[in-house]
Amino acid sequence: MAADADPTVIFLHIGKTGGTTLRKILRRHYPDSQVLVVRAVRRPREETIAEFAELPEARRAAPRLIVGHTVFGLHEHVPRPSTYITILREPRSLVISQYAYVRRTPGHRHHDAASRMTMAEYIESGLAQEMNNSQTRALAGTVETAYGENPPELLDMARRNVEQYFATVALTERFDESLVALARQFGWSKLSYVKAKVGGRREPVPPDTLELIDRMNQLDRSLYDWAAGRLDEQIAADEGFDGRMARFRRRNMLYRPWATVTYTVPKKIQQRAAGAR
Repeated sequence: MAADADPTVIFLHIGKTGGTTLRKILRRHYPDSQVLVVRAVRRPREETIAEFAELPEARRAAPRLIVGHTVFGLHEHVPRPSTYITILREPRSLVISQYAYVRRTPGHRHHDAASRMTMAEYIESGLAQEMNNSQTRALAGTVETAYGENPPELLDMARRNVEQYFATVALTERFDESLVALARQFGWSKLSYVKAKVGGRREPVPPDTLELIDRMNQLDRSLYDWAAGRLDEQIAADEGFDGRMARFRRRNMLYRPWATVTYTVPKKIQQRAAGAR
């Protein structure tokens, strides 16, 4: 974490990792005037850096929280101390979730193509970088590695960037632990949540497709396992972690029934209404 007591936090949001839930939590701790959202809805996420760099310096210096689907490198254009956070997801689950999301989202740039392909065909097509070590690519901050390649130096770059520039790398499968660890580092207190986005039920994935996912995401598997080890070390070094974890879970258990009524149910009604139009 940057030595400055009030660094700009850059949330590098990798799609389909639970980042939308974390974004809602983060925004409770910063006024709207201190939040900047960078967007990459219909274009490659690496293009967000160039667009951000073109903003006036005063606007780039103002936010204390920057969130968006982007890749490592945004900090080079933030004219004040900054630090990154991100979430990684188990690679098989991530690829399966990304493919399902593209197929059910008409506005996505790959929707039409994915709707005509099996998951294996979509992966092998090379159409979407997200199918091939997307998490390692994002944290390495490079788009030069050809699709389908697994060079060890790409993993090395991602690890070096994490060690030098990231306060914490959270894990989707260990969201609560990651959240409590983040809160400890930044002094955040408003942590209660319900999941902001939950995908529907999916058909079983054939074994040969799972093998293809593993082969195309070897670096992401290594990165995920390494990040899990770092989180273990961070928790072990924190003597008060177990107590804070227990208190958080008690509060969140009380919060969820209320949030389900005020957020989850209305959200589902909106989604159904939109789908019926």
